[in-house]
Amino acid sequence: MGEGRFVITLFLALCLITSVSAQGEGGDETSCLSGSSTEDRQGCLDSDGDGWSDPDEGWNQSMGADAFPDNASEHRDLDGDGIGDVADPDMDGDGSLDEVDVWPEDPLIWSDLDGDGYADQGLHPMSDNCPNIYGKSKIRLLGCSDIDGDFLPDEYDDDADGDGIRNEMERSASSGTILYDPYNADSTPPDADQDTIPDVLDPDNDNDGWPDYIEIDRGSDIYDGDETPFTMYFGTNTGIFYTGGLGPGSFSYEYDSDYSEFSVSFVSEIVFEELVIPLLLVPVYFAIFFSRRREFNRLLAEIGGCMDCDVLRTIETEVNLAVKQRNIRVYHGLVLRNAIELAEGELTRERFEEE
Repeated sequence: MGEGRFVITLFLALCLITSVSAQGEGGDETSCLSGSSTEDRQGCLDSDGDGWSDPDEGWNQSMGADAFPDNASEHRDLDGDGIGDVADPDMDGDGSLDEVDVWPEDPLIWSDLDGDGYADQGLHPMSDNCPNIYGKSKIRLLGCSDIDGDFLPDEYDDDADGDGIRNEMERSASSGTILYDPYNADSTPPDADQDTIPDVLDPDNDNDGWPDYIEIDRGSDIYDGDETPFTMYFGTNTGIFYTGGLGPGSFSYEYDSDYSEFSVSFVSEIVFEELVIPLLLVPVYFAIFFSRRREFNRLLAEIGGCMDCDVLRTIETEVNLAVKQRNIRVYHGLVLRNAIELAEGELTRERFEEE
């Protein structure tokens, strides 16, 4: 009994599907008068034989029906002025002739003075935000300058020329003699380690983890990532950082200013700066000492042999200049000025006695 009901139900369902299918297949034939149209509808009445069907109650011009069913050379009237688009010199009726209208089928836009594909007219999805500047930007602004072609306008682009270095970095890297242009990809500051930071601003030009100022101080190459203060001697690692404790992670080869360093370059720096340089300066110190001493003795001798107050005043001026230029020490200057005063007093006393 159950099987019989199932068979009957299946039979009725198949009949229903067949009926609906038949109605659907015949729908197109009954929706319009039979004809030869091929463009907007298939097989409907086409009086002028241009491929576009004649309008009827269910199909009008806005749907694609022929606006000129008796004129085989026309089928559409976009602006509704009664003149077919083929014959109409301004098919969209925007006042701009089709021959100069960049968008001849859109009545809201018609010109593109900068030729970038965006309209000079506003309030349109294709309106140019920079109508006087050629540009292909598509993000945030349409038709504005986009030097690197990333569709982001230059004024919103952190790297306008697409050279990998941000605009403000290029400006900061410029100097009085070298000026980098953030809007010119051929004008790019050097970046040895390609980390987008110009070398003149990069604290670690070779990206080896060691600050440049330390590498310069130790003598390693700031542009060679394989050479560090640890590897610059003997072609092997000659240093280590102690991080604290006694575990496996207590030592490291990576630079860290917070850790204690033990290395050949560190010891060499101490020896050179604290011992070698002072020793090299000893002869210089002696040379300066004896030079000042000679100048002091010369001036003192001139004062002792001077018999004219005017000459003494000239010598005093010379003493002041020598102190200022550090040709003699300050206390030498005090001694010489005192000697000048004594000599002037002696000359004054002798002149008074003669009178």
